[in-house]
Amino acid sequence: MAWENQYIQLVTTKPGVIVAESDKELAPETVQSIRSRQREFERCFVELGSGSGMHLLKLAVQNPKSLCVGFEIRFKRAFRTGEKAESRGLSNVMLVRTDARNLSTIFEPGSVDAFFINYPDPWDKRRWRKNRLINEELLSTMWERLKPSGFVRYKTDHHEYFSSTMALVTEERWEIRRNTTDLFNSPFADGNIPTEFELLFKSQSKPLCLSEFVKR
Repeated sequence: MAWENQYIQLVTTKPGVIVAESDKELAPETVQSIRSRQREFERCFVELGSGSGMHLLKLAVQNPKSLCVGFEIRFKRAFRTGEKAESRGLSNVMLVRTDARNLSTIFEPGSVDAFFINYPDPWDKRRWRKNRLINEELLSTMWERLKPSGFVRYKTDHHEYFSSTMALVTEERWEIRRNTTDLFNSPFADGNIPTEFELLFKSQSKPLCLSEFVKR
């Protein structure tokens, strides 16, 4: 018998928390339901690649009047995050199990308060770099969907990826508010919400990069 990923079905058991449709395209009625949910809250925060949910759930706890949306393509991680949100009574968390690049379909222009991108896959071999999440197209999409003075907060342990990303952050569109290549020894360490990866990196004393840039 062929192995089946049990989480493919499990993500469909939490319709109030997890949007579990195709990673290629969301149905129009699903998009409308997400937008309707968004309008119930004062603000909207979006994490691209929310993993096992440590950062997303802490963000939701700290911002109870904000809808915290996590894009997570992996079934198990999306389901586990949904489980944790329910067990903690967090009604302001939504998981969208789809490719983060679909955010242009889901969110209306000027409707998001902040985007968070934490430790995306660096695709560090040169021939793989075309697969990187952060590129000019994504930055443009986020800029369009941010509210005035909305921001992007980006963290990575990969210094080359950090440099190449920051080269795309143009002064015409963005104002850099925070920037460091050594997060734990910077003023920005206070109040920083870690991810699971980040705790591992901290135990290894690995210097981490952070930038926060604001829509002009």
